[in-house]
Amino acid sequence: MRYLVIVALIAGGVIFFRQQTTQKAEAPKKTAQVATQPTLTPRPASEHDWAKAAIDRTNEVKRQVKRERASNEVP
Repeated sequence: MRYLVIVALIAGGVIFFRQQTTQKAEAPKKTAQVATQPTLTPRPASEHDWAKAAIDRTNEVKRQVKRERASNEVP
């Protein structure tokens, strides 16, 4: 019974150690991704106009795609 408890504690320690090291390795990657993302609007969207900001961004992307497709079709 003692051996089972000792083996369980060692296995738990190894699992805990591996989780901690993977979290430390992933932490810098997440901050780098957040820093490189462009802002969607020039001003921060408030809680009241978040839907309008999303619709504005969608329309902007649609216009951009339309311009790119038009420029790609011109020989």
